[in-house]
Amino acid sequence: MNEINIEDILDYRCWNPMWDAFLSVTDIYDPLEIQEIICIVPMPDRSGVLIISDSGFYTTNETALNALKQFSFAHCLPEYPVLSSVLKDIGAFGRYKFPWACPNFTLCPLEGVRQSIWINPLKIENIYELGGLHYAQLLNGIKLMVPVQRYYALLRSEIACGVLAAIRQDTSDLSSRPMDYLKIPNTSFGRSLVKRPLLKKFVTCKYEIHRRYQRARFLHYFEKLEKNPQDLHWENWQ
Repeated sequence: MNEINIEDILDYRCWNPMWDAFLSVTDIYDPLEIQEIICIVPMPDRSGVLIISDSGFYTTNETALNALKQFSFAHCLPEYPVLSSVLKDIGAFGRYKFPWACPNFTLCPLEGVRQSIWINPLKIENIYELGGLHYAQLLNGIKLMVPVQRYYALLRSEIACGVLAAIRQDTSDLSSRPMDYLKIPNTSFGRSLVKRPLLKKFVTCKYEIHRRYQRARFLHYFEKLEKNPQDLHWENWQ
């Protein structure tokens, strides 16, 4: 691999020339302009995040979690608080740092959920080490400093892809192997990912996540309706 200059890596910890380069070509975040998110990166030393998507670069003053919430609402996709409670209940996808997923793609948080880097694991070429730090190289060539080693990024990616495959299984009888429901790139990271247990065998029954999600969502809004009906956003039910 060619020698890498740290200034060529987008760094979530501190401002560097890459931030200026990205912000010079960003648009204001409009969830309806985006079909697939590649990653969400908190901006250092200020509020807001950079959203890298299939259609371009966007910024918003919201937290990463709120930006994801807006995307979910705009496209009528799973709500993260409800989905994470379902995954925790199932018990096979860990106990914290749950991914977000819809039938089209998935994102996994690399640290704490609220203001973490969220990354699409199927867009990672590999995780590299540079001077004791770690960065992800994405399939589109962007390099991004990450707060975890390759092994831990692989664990988070395994869970996210396992959930994505389980959701996709609900609409197809393609295979009994999760990896067959995923377009895993033939990269170093992808080849490691296909060896992970959650991609070899489903840990949920077909339709299980869907059934649990619908029940949890109903209870979530029913409890809100009972406690504070005036605060309920009725547009969520459309």
